[in-house]
Amino acid sequence: MNSQNKKVNLALVGATGLVGIEFIKILNERDFPFNKLFLFASEKNFGKKIKVKDSVYTVNRFDEKYFDDIDIAFFATSTKDSLEMIKMIKNKKTVSIDNSSAFRMKENIPLVVPEVNFHKIKKGTKIIANPNCSTIQLVTVLYLLERIDKINSVVVSTYQAISGGGKELMNIFLKQQKGIYTENEPVVFNNLIQFIGKFKNGFCEEEHKIINETKKILENKKLKITATTIRVPVLNSHTQSVMAEFKKNVGIDKVKKIINKSSGIVLTDTIDPISVSGTNLVFVSRLRKDPFFKNRIHFIITADNLRIGAALNGIKIAERLRDEI
Repeated sequence: MNSQNKKVNLALVGATGLVGIEFIKILNERDFPFNKLFLFASEKNFGKKIKVKDSVYTVNRFDEKYFDDIDIAFFATSTKDSLEMIKMIKNKKTVSIDNSSAFRMKENIPLVVPEVNFHKIKKGTKIIANPNCSTIQLVTVLYLLERIDKINSVVVSTYQAISGGGKELMNIFLKQQKGIYTENEPVVFNNLIQFIGKFKNGFCEEEHKIINETKKILENKKLKITATTIRVPVLNSHTQSVMAEFKKNVGIDKVKKIINKSSGIVLTDTIDPISVSGTNLVFVSRLRKDPFFKNRIHFIITADNLRIGAALNGIKIAERLRDEI
């Protein structure tokens, strides 16, 4: 059978969450070929009907018995749920593509951005980790730039959308937009939160994720990378301000040329998160040379965190996996 027409059986765990909904949209848009589709979600959504392509599917309770027949499963679940559920199906044939942080830094589990390091997936791989949303858009650009010259150091500051915090945080944001504030809830509307996650050694959890995951994906443990992550009152799409320091002086025209030749990365003067939301592209803007250090460049990266940073990355992995199943 032509691999382009090859069909597999899919599962989506966490089908009713923000990332799960995006998975379904992209399955439709890219016309991903599958025979069977199984949808799972939390108890409050059992029995819900969801249309995918031309068929209607019922959301079920997660049960390992279904996985005798599932080739690829997308997990858009919490770290705790991913650990528990994937362990339950470890003896099944299913290849699990997990969007949580449960397996990202485990040495024997590939952390994959298909355009960068799909080669890390070997025959017999059963678990594939989807990187953090901010990591994906960052490494997509850094990997491209490393074709010009080795990057010695990176400083990144992120301005991360409310949707990156999940459906509950988004609902709080939308409620606060209407002037409704509830005691003990974080104030996210018209506010900046200067950290994301718990602190360790002065860096918050999200910063550690970006630092460690970038090194793993680029296979460069010596990369000097530091991050500052901020939650901003934007509904969707993450923005990053990046300084990349090359080993030697690199002309800005060479950087522009390689970005313009790339697929999936768009070079523009400026761009805003609202314009980017709903697209499957990574946007690079405000590209400029450092006026004091000839081997440094500065730029901004903007991408839809639910798509580029989650669902689309997982589906791209699955599209390539079909050839090997």
